[in-house]
Amino acid sequence: MEMKEYVIIEPVPNEPGTNAPRADKDKFEKHMDDMFDVGCLMLATMTPKLQKQHEDMVAYEMTQNLKEIFEGQV
Repeated sequence: MEMKEYVIIEPVPNEPGTNAPRADKDKFEKHMDDMFDVGCLMLATMTPKLQKQHEDMVAYEMTQNLKEIFEGQV
């Protein structure tokens, strides 16, 4: 998962247009696949209450929301 860490740091990119180069489309698709994998792992490690709150979010959004919830609770 270390190679997929970027999906919790970078927001979801805009989907490339139909005339975009294949490389741009492939990069977008890889981001989406990695985001799904990381999001599933994140949800699997959460308490049921947090899972319910984050089930409709992507990994980046989950990270941002968790920061808001737990920042300063050390």
